[in-house]
Amino acid sequence: MDGLLTAVKTINRDSESPLVAVEAQTRNDAFVKPAVDLSQDISYQQLGQILKSRPGNDELAAALAALDPFNKSRKIDELDIRIPGPTTAQILQILVSTTIPDHWASLNGKDSKAKDAKCRAALLRCLSSIAGIGSLVAQLRTLIASSRAAAHQAEGSNKHLMIQDLLSVLAALLEPKDFLSRIYTDIVSLPENRIRQQAAWREFVSLVATGKILSTAAEALTVANASEPLSSVSWIGDGPRYATWLGGIIAHLASKIKVDEVNDWTSLAFLTGRALSLGYADQLVREIASELLFEQPSYAQFGLLVDHLRQPEQVAVLEAIFRDVQKKYFSDDLSESFKQSDAANSVISGVAALCKIVIADRPFLKDQILGWLSKSQGGSIQTVGLRRALLATYNDSTANAQIILLAAGQLNRLDPLQVHGIGRTGVFLNAVSNRLAASSNRARFLGMIVGTGISQLIEEPGKAMKFDLDEMQSEEALWYLSLTTVHDKVGPVESIKTLQKASSSTQQPIKSTQPNRNQKPSARSNRPQTSKIVAIEEIDDSEEEPEEDDDLLPYEKPDEDAEDEDEDPTLIQRNKPSAPVYIRDLISYLRDTENVERYHLAISTAPSLIRRKTGFGTELAEQVEELALTLVSLQNDNNHPSFHESRLQSMIALIVSQPLKMGRWFTAIFFDGDLSQVQRSAVLTALGLSAREIAGNGEGDAKALSLPTLGDTSFPSKRLSPALEAVFMGANESPIATLTREMSRTSLQPLAADAADRMAGPNALKVRTFSSRMEVEKKRQQREAQRQKNVVKDVHKVLAEGFFYPLQGRFEIMMLQFASPSLPGFTHETLSLLLSLHTAPISSEPTVTAALLSLFLAVVDVNIASGSNGEERLVTEHATRVMELREWASEIFDRMPSGSSKADSGPFADPQEQVRTLAAGIMVRLGEVIERYQGRLMGVNAGFKY
Repeated sequence: MDGLLTAVKTINRDSESPLVAVEAQTRNDAFVKPAVDLSQDISYQQLGQILKSRPGNDELAAALAALDPFNKSRKIDELDIRIPGPTTAQILQILVSTTIPDHWASLNGKDSKAKDAKCRAALLRCLSSIAGIGSLVAQLRTLIASSRAAAHQAEGSNKHLMIQDLLSVLAALLEPKDFLSRIYTDIVSLPENRIRQQAAWREFVSLVATGKILSTAAEALTVANASEPLSSVSWIGDGPRYATWLGGIIAHLASKIKVDEVNDWTSLAFLTGRALSLGYADQLVREIASELLFEQPSYAQFGLLVDHLRQPEQVAVLEAIFRDVQKKYFSDDLSESFKQSDAANSVISGVAALCKIVIADRPFLKDQILGWLSKSQGGSIQTVGLRRALLATYNDSTANAQIILLAAGQLNRLDPLQVHGIGRTGVFLNAVSNRLAASSNRARFLGMIVGTGISQLIEEPGKAMKFDLDEMQSEEALWYLSLTTVHDKVGPVESIKTLQKASSSTQQPIKSTQPNRNQKPSARSNRPQTSKIVAIEEIDDSEEEPEEDDDLLPYEKPDEDAEDEDEDPTLIQRNKPSAPVYIRDLISYLRDTENVERYHLAISTAPSLIRRKTGFGTELAEQVEELALTLVSLQNDNNHPSFHESRLQSMIALIVSQPLKMGRWFTAIFFDGDLSQVQRSAVLTALGLSAREIAGNGEGDAKALSLPTLGDTSFPSKRLSPALEAVFMGANESPIATLTREMSRTSLQPLAADAADRMAGPNALKVRTFSSRMEVEKKRQQREAQRQKNVVKDVHKVLAEGFFYPLQGRFEIMMLQFASPSLPGFTHETLSLLLSLHTAPISSEPTVTAALLSLFLAVVDVNIASGSNGEERLVTEHATRVMELREWASEIFDRMPSGSSKADSGPFADPQEQVRTLAAGIMVRLGEVIERYQGRLMGVNAGFKY
């Protein structure tokens, strides 16, 4: 008998209990951190494991201190994060993809502590390299592509929050004025290999000066600004402000380079030339000239920088300076800007000195300016003041003769005989005659001015040419004639400093007429568009030894510590909890009801943290049910001011993150969980609002639920209490009731509009303009396009499988397996539910009747909106159910008495009138469906021809 039996499976029973405690199971499933002693020397592999293991703030600070290249007591000697390589790339990828999304929000917060500030500075120093900047830009591009690709996915995304953090890090990294000098010092300190240094510098120039950072940041700001404006870091995506910052760091590095360092000047000129092609040359050159010629004069450094530029780049710099000078100091208004005065002469002398510095000992620029002046075009020379300043820099009579009035006066002082010869030549006389015979009044006037001015120089007093016309005695004519007496000289180099005073005095009236926008006063009033970046100093910590902070770079925030503002030192709370950065920390905070500050902080930050973790790793997916159960079971024992709103937003964020899974979970907990009435209402509200957000109506619902309202300004004793006022004034309508009324109005409004249109008479008698119809249609299309962008892919499948079917199945107390989540199944189940409920005794109540009629009307509208197939399905497959429900609606319409002629649409409308209106809408809708179907059967409006 033993040979006939074969063992199929052998079970070894041990003494271990099959039941495991929940806490022990949770601890076993938790992520196990590597046991590494950060006080000893560690390898870069161990450091990578620490950064990946979701470290706390203290562990992160120790890891960054070991990685900090400027820390003397570093624990990793074989790794320099500033030198590109495979190991460096791996560590930087962990920093930008894991550390920054998890910790930057807490490190960069307004209420951060001193140790958080040092950790923030260490993180920025680790990223202050070519490889670090490249990693940030690459991660930004990846997130931008993922955000645009996932715009129509079913699951939510936190990409815009991660983009905001990366933009904040990038702005803080680039912000210091000595950023370029530190990067260049690191490149020069590479091993003695000129080719390697040149390659590194070219890579840096391609990032900073060719628009990679600017274009990537601008696109990232477009994605991030859809949820929240980022005014503090928007300068890295704004072309003019970015160019101003770039000019500032170029000028700072130029002031530090020695005159005899040819290689350094060549590298800086290469960067400047590429930056000029960025498209914002005016802002770039204005900042460079302001730093090197005005604030801290470094004329030799400015000249060397210009000399090492290519000739087209030198011309671009010269034109940018001309445009800036004319914009600041001169004007095209002849009656106001060019009056003879000592102030105007001093300004022109200073501009002439500036022009002389720019074009001195540069024959190419001199010839270029001579060509512009002789042709009266090019070079952005558009004002007489600039021409006067340029003429003052030349002593060449041939050039002065080309500008008629100013050059004639200058030439008369240099060579009077040549002026006499020019004034009597046939060319000059023919030119004046042609001007006097011109058809344009302006041309004739200028011809008389030129002829009279030259004649006054070459003829004796009393014998000069004279025109007895009123316009020749005007203020403008006299000013023109006075140009021949103007004698401008090149001022000393020190006279350039007077330009700042002249600019501030000329622009003061303009600033006084502009409204105050609560902006901080600029350090230079003569450049209102310049974004001046001030270096940030590091805060000293008494806990650290001072010798360890000597070489640390200043990267701290200028924010003041709000904790030190309290006068009583005994009331200062130093051990304030920090915001949670991981889901497991959020759960522990929410369960810690004894610590009120931690509990309130968790409730306030839960919605943003959940949306931040959506789509980022598996942290939220692994603990989503535990977090959901914690949120549902919360109690407002500590009287949080916005407890219900924050909890509702948190549950909505959880459902949107995983709609299929969490929609079913919240449905099950709603029906089967041991919940209070408040908790059950919150769960049902979260299900409804999350479903509308998935369908693209999230923004509209947010505005409807959180629209700010003005309070009553009357005296408090003349008002009721808020609770009684809400009861008697009708202000206690719930948001869900508002949304329900809007859905019913959306279904019935087209019918009412069509009826009103028919009652208004023929179309020829209507007075609505075509333009108004076009404007209304345009706005409607814009709203619809915006809504379609927010609709997730396969919205019907998601809403049916995740929301409708679980709710409908639980409501009928049975477990059903649905083969198809499409519209036919939805219609069949809904009509079956209505058939089983409309004969119940409770359906005779007006409130219940209105709810059933609204559901029936919604089913009909959905099938009509789906097209002719949906309409045919109502009158073919579901004809029996539809006709029975139509007869039921007809009976309700006949049974209900007719109310007032105009129904009240407020929250306290007559229930019987509301039921009668819904029944009428159902009959009209079904009548239209039947009529269209019969028309298709008979070939009506089908376009048949015999």
